[in-house]
Amino acid sequence: MKLLLEVRPVEHLEASVEYYRGLGLVAVGWPDDETALLAAPGSEATIVLVRDPAEAALGAGGVYDVGGVDDFYRTHEELDWLIAPVSTALGRYAVFADRTGTCVRLLDPDPHLGAVGGTAFRLYAAAG
Repeated sequence: MKLLLEVRPVEHLEASVEYYRGLGLVAVGWPDDETALLAAPGSEATIVLVRDPAEAALGAGGVYDVGGVDDFYRTHEELDWLIAPVSTALGRYAVFADRTGTCVRLLDPDPHLGAVGGTAFRLYAAAG
């Protein structure tokens, strides 16, 4: 498992983006109206802010690359799956809970996103 980025659920997306801009991050992409990718200037996205009640219930945490979400799901049926693989604005996505109940998010990033975790993507929209 390779860490791609951190997800942070928020209630007010635009206000949260402005808050992180004040801390020195820049918005590098908006995959949809509910999601913003943030990065240090000149670097790849490291944080994704999402306005989604289901993500808020799961809490903040890392998003990992496992080389193929669907394959990982099929070969690890014994895990406590909270979200079976689905397509999202970020790409193919699934979530399982570890032994302590902490959620572990998995992602096959969609090629339209921009640069995340060392993988090249195209941005849906760039923020200025």
